[in-house]
Amino acid sequence: MKTSISAALSRSWRGLTGADRLCLAAVLLTLVAWALMPAMAQDPSYHRFADQRQWLGVPHAADLLSNFAFALVGVVGMVRLASPRRQRFSPPTEAGLRCIALGLVCTAMGSAWYHRDPTDSTLFWDRLPMTLVFAGVLGAAIAQRVGHKAGRASLALLVALGIASVVYWKMTGDLSPYLTLQYGGIGALSFLLLLTRRGDDPIPWAWVLAWYVLAKAAEIADQAIWDATRGVIAGHMLKHLLAAAAAAAALWPLRARR
Repeated sequence: MKTSISAALSRSWRGLTGADRLCLAAVLLTLVAWALMPAMAQDPSYHRFADQRQWLGVPHAADLLSNFAFALVGVVGMVRLASPRRQRFSPPTEAGLRCIALGLVCTAMGSAWYHRDPTDSTLFWDRLPMTLVFAGVLGAAIAQRVGHKAGRASLALLVALGIASVVYWKMTGDLSPYLTLQYGGIGALSFLLLLTRRGDDPIPWAWVLAWYVLAKAAEIADQAIWDATRGVIAGHMLKHLLAAAAAAAALWPLRARR
């Protein structure tokens, strides 16, 4: 029995390309990093955003209403994916792009619900659909830069791990799996773009990364931006707009062909 299992695993390993093995090694490295990380609880101060203004009875209006940017990009992406006039991609890449578009629409709803009443319970519904967007971005990048087989497997695995990481946080209070996947995914995408050169890849990954890094910076500087602008705008609202720009960059090649 053990011999047959070993033989099957050996055949499966030999059937993988070098790129497939690299992706598998990256996933295993992420899992090892999570296992070595200490448990991390959600900081209660995370919910105290700088901009507490209401508008027409809408609480935390700027942070809540700025989620329409996610909805707009997601809906446009879904419409473009259904258009016969757009550029065509491989099935694994298109699956990743659909995951991004669907995740954006769900994120808009989940994040709006969260900002209406920021608590750990509502934050769950904000983070859950965000994992679809992360999985779609990385899955599409792997499909474009590594191969269709690796992209298909990576997307399925990343969706499952992303959802599991948020559910795990909800059940245990440990945020480390979610943070490992989020920041590990950013690192993996950066290394993937550095190690692979594809002139025929129309997705502007550098812009995707640039907008997302700016979004994270704005999120961290929420209060500082609020103070610097004398209460005109806060960093968290900017984070929503910049993150929507990052997603729009990933979906940009779906625009109509001339």
